[in-house]
This record gives sequence, structure tokens and C-alpha cells, in this order.
Amino acid sequence: MKHVLVVGGPSSTLDKLEKLGVRYSMVQIPRMVDERQFRGAARYAVLDYRDHGELSAVARAWHALDPFDATVSFTEYGLEPASRIARDLGIAGDNLRAVLATRDKTRTRALLNEHGLSSVRHRVCATVEDARAFLHELGGGPVVLKPTDGGLSEGVFVVEAEHELDERWAWTSAAASGAVLAEEFLSGPEYSVETISLDGVHEIAMITEKLTTALPRFVELGHQVPARLDPVVRAQVETLILDFLDLIGQTTGPAHTEIRVTATGPKLIESQTRVGGDQVWELCEMVSGVDLMAEGIARQVGLPAPARTPVAPAAAIRFFGYENVRVLDVQDVASAESARGVVRVLCSLEPGQELRSLESSNSRQGYVLCTGDDPEDAIANAEAARRLVRVKAEPLA
Repeated sequence: MKHVLVVGGPSSTLDKLEKLGVRYSMVQIPRMVDERQFRGAARYAVLDYRDHGELSAVARAWHALDPFDATVSFTEYGLEPASRIARDLGIAGDNLRAVLATRDKTRTRALLNEHGLSSVRHRVCATVEDARAFLHELGGGPVVLKPTDGGLSEGVFVVEAEHELDERWAWTSAAASGAVLAEEFLSGPEYSVETISLDGVHEIAMITEKLTTALPRFVELGHQVPARLDPVVRAQVETLILDFLDLIGQTTGPAHTEIRVTATGPKLIESQTRVGGDQVWELCEMVSGVDLMAEGIARQVGLPAPARTPVAPAAAIRFFGYENVRVLDVQDVASAESARGVVRVLCSLEPGQELRSLESSNSRQGYVLCTGDDPEDAIANAEAARRLVRVKAEPLA
């Protein structure tokens, strides 16, 4: 039986390994530990896997006792460690070139501009005065501020005029571990593109429509698939994404790339060499049949890919995104669960909760996931089911 080292991530990764009949050992950070992972793993260690010395010592010891066939990670901060361990041990799972090109957003921007692909004006800013100079260079804005290596939409804010800069710089820099990336604001509808690459050959599995909070934030509140795109625009998006995956040297595994369709064509926002969060991977799988995680793992360990079996023409997800309120009562979750098209309702809302601003995807309180006969039907089902969950709340002082 094949044996894989899993570096961090949620238990959905384990579902895919078990589906393929693959054994796993796992390293996990303390806050993500759960009993299912521990009981299912051949070996299990709790550590900061970003410490390469510690991770390498554990991986080498385990590999000597019970060799691995590959490493895998589908979580943001596990991508680079997993690739480095694959190199250390000489096993499948090395995607380091593409990981390094995408984990640091400044590298992504520099690479794109160098090759004239989806060029966007930007500046790496050490101080607010650097950002102010860039704002003036663009004629007063708008610009987007973001951490260079962040995720979950945390610390990403738009600055539409100079009087907003100091406040929003403080918000972004509080979430950043180093410099801040300032970019020209790209106007237009937002999408993500879900892809699977096998030995450097890329396939677009799905294009996802996105719904986000009102500016100045970009926290995602919903998604629907398949995206409703004009055929000409779709072809432009597909060409951009395939060229980008070639440029970064993506080898085997999924990628999740965010774009905006602007007045001058599609522009790349950022990309990660993992599946999309927010159950985007599940939406893709339900509608296209492409199991992004399982197909990548199967290729790495030399197993047949699972059959592609779509279950619905369209799907949508809507998140609970209450903020700045105290929850008094929550009712009718069961009614939502039995509504038309509902696949799953997850709701963490409870009486007594005090909910602050939606600072990132982690601030949301669950979701409603639905299928439909087409995107409009799936959206209607998801929004109707979310409305069935009755939440009584009062504003926080």
C-alpha cells in the first residue's frame, strides 16, 4: 500500500487518501489537531512544520522506518515545507519552483511583469510613505494594500483616496509579517480558476464566480459554478491561466488562481498551488467530476485516477457573515437543511456570541451549500436556504 506524508491541512485531504486506499503519516500544527487525524495516521506529530530543521528530522526518521512514496499538502503554509521534504527524501511531491513563485505575491507580480503577462502596476512598501508615493504615482488611487504572503483575505484593503491611507495601512500592516504590497486596483467581476496539472500538462477544471463584501474589504461571501462567461472572455481567461501555469513551472497538483475581468481583459490577482478554500474544490468536484486533490495524489504515487462523476449541473455556496452584533437566538437550521437543493448546512452561530467585523474568511460563521439545474437555480436555492436560518441579533455598542 502506498504511503504519503501529509504536511498540515484539514481532514478533507485524508478523505481523498482513504478514497485512493493510501496510508498516511501526518505532521500538524497544534490548533488543527483532531482525533480523526491521529487515529487514522500511521504516525502523527504535532509541530511547527515551517521549521524545516524539525520537520526534516521527523520526516527522515519516519522515512527510514517506513518509506514514503510522496509528500502532499493542500494548506497555504504547508506547500513549501512539503516540497522541500520531497527534495530532501528524493520522493514525489516537489513543486518548489511553482510554490515559491506564488507564495510570495511580490514574486508573482515581478514574474508576470517581467514576461509581459497580465502586468499590473505595484510597489513593495516598507513604510506608509512608500505607499503614499505610489498612490500619488497613480494619480491619487485607488490602490489595494495586502500582506505579501497572506491568505484568507486577511489584511487586504482598498484605498480609494489619500485621506484613507493611514488608517488602512495600519489595518494591513497589522496582518503582515513584513513589507506590504501595494497594487493598482483592478475593477471588474472576480473569478477563480481551478486547475489540475499532471507532469506539467495543465487542465482547467472549473471557473468559479465570486461574491465578496463591499469595499474596502475583500472577504468572500459566496461562490457559484460554472461561471457565466462570454465565450470570448472565457477563451481569454483560459489562455492567461495556461500561460501562467507554464511560466511558474507548475508540475503535478491543483492550483487556485484568482482573476478579475477588467475593461482591458482578464488580469491575474494571485495564485496558490493548492485547491481553493471555501469548499470551492467541492463545488468543482460536484459539477465537473474532477477531484483535484485525489487526481494529483494518484499521479504522484502511481495509482489510477478516480473516475470523474459529476453529480449536478451547477452548485453555489453562501456564507453566514454577521458582524458587529450580539447573537440572541438562532432557529430553523433544520428547515434550511431540508430545503430544495441543499447538500449541507454548517452554522456556528449561537446565542450569546459577540461578532466583530469580518476581518478574514475565518470570521464567517458557516455556510449553506446547494446544487441546482443551472447557476441561477443554485444561487436561488442557496440564498433561500440561508434565509431560512432565522438569526435574532442586536448591534454591539
